[in-house]
Amino acid sequence: MRKLLSFLFVMSFITVQAQTVTLKFSAYDIDSLYLPLHHVVAINWTQDWRTTVYWPDTELVMQAGTGIENIMLDNNHSLMQLSQNNPNPFYGTTTVNLSVTESGKLAMEISDINGRVLKKFQEASLQRGTHQFRITLSTAGVYFLTVRGKEGVSSVKMVNMGNGGKNAIEHCNVFEVAETQYEPKSSPKDTITLPFVIGDQMSFIGYAEINGILMQGVQINQSITTSQLLFMPFLISKYATDGQPCPGMMTCTDYDDNVYNTVWIGTQCWMKENLRTTHYADGSVIPAGPSTSTITACRYAPNGNEDNVSTYGYLYNWPAVMHGGGSSSVNPSGVQGICPDGWHVPSNIEWTAMTNHVESRSQYVCGDDSCYIAKALADTMGWNMDDGICCVGNNPSINNSLGFSALPAGYYFQSVYHDFGKFADFWTATEHSDYNAEGRYIGYNNPAVGVNDSFKEDGCSVRCVRDPIAY
Repeated sequence: MRKLLSFLFVMSFITVQAQTVTLKFSAYDIDSLYLPLHHVVAINWTQDWRTTVYWPDTELVMQAGTGIENIMLDNNHSLMQLSQNNPNPFYGTTTVNLSVTESGKLAMEISDINGRVLKKFQEASLQRGTHQFRITLSTAGVYFLTVRGKEGVSSVKMVNMGNGGKNAIEHCNVFEVAETQYEPKSSPKDTITLPFVIGDQMSFIGYAEINGILMQGVQINQSITTSQLLFMPFLISKYATDGQPCPGMMTCTDYDDNVYNTVWIGTQCWMKENLRTTHYADGSVIPAGPSTSTITACRYAPNGNEDNVSTYGYLYNWPAVMHGGGSSSVNPSGVQGICPDGWHVPSNIEWTAMTNHVESRSQYVCGDDSCYIAKALADTMGWNMDDGICCVGNNPSINNSLGFSALPAGYYFQSVYHDFGKFADFWTATEHSDYNAEGRYIGYNNPAVGVNDSFKEDGCSVRCVRDPIAY
């Protein structure tokens, strides 16, 4: 097993009484079944560095000693240099430069924020020098461009705002470099050493691909004093994804210490309960109604009864939901708004991504129409009855096969509470006009999830989505 080369640092140091510490990684799911790791992120908080171990490597080898003296620490120098794409953000097409010191095989890929690979590029023999690549993407969102070669691994984050018509990586130009531009290497197996002292505080985060989705495991934090095997636990079954608690985050907590269960759907981690906080994450208060406003934030108890809040959450107007954030039509929205730290208000396109995924899974569809997914998302309690085939109110005891647990909290409009027990109305972070914003609703008499434009002064329910995993 080769030693891992970090793409983050190049450094020199003097060691006294050097000692090798080898960490080996393995993973298991919530059922104690073995999981093959995709990669592991290792963070040394004491020495202030991080690196990534990619499969098929399952080892991190560190040279340790007593009294390590760091002579140089240069974060900007790298044997393989991948520039930030330009422009960034971009509208469908952007370019990036890659400089390599030695000719050789290179692999490049574009992945989305959930680890799904959209496009791969592989060059059998890439000559030394600076190469330019054209990146094209068809869907707005946040992406990662990762390059792997014998000189290491490098990655940049890209933000696409438009439709380039396709997903592509095209090799455009190569610019020759002088022989003296890079320091020579004696062997491609040379090790770029990271500073380490016995007893350093470190964290390890494992990632594994489960049913085609890259998922994060539980973060392990400990002081490293000796070589050892580290087991990376995942709080999800390798045989079940949708409807399970989110990997590594079965619950989340808001400023008021309200605890929310979570549910994994497709490639998204959702709150399984309606938001019921009275404070923003920064500690500021969300004023209580009953006044209506298109500017001032307000919250309302469902059906005007505070006893309903513990089950149905609060209803909030759009100013309260956004907390000063601007409208967003991308995935992820990037709008924390009313959500706890690490979570955000889903955009219209994020809601669509979720419902499209559910519609693509026959086990969640009622009847022959793929749009009939409301029963799979609606809770089994609280709904008015209805005889319509596949309607939420028709035999609600068989609802909620996905575990989203939507509840009919109704909505607040023009000083009146409406449709408690009949409709669940949810905000998105996407503005429709100066007066309206996009929303989703589930009704007792409807088999599909509806799309609506609500007035910004309306009070509706909120579900937050977990922020993308950065690695």
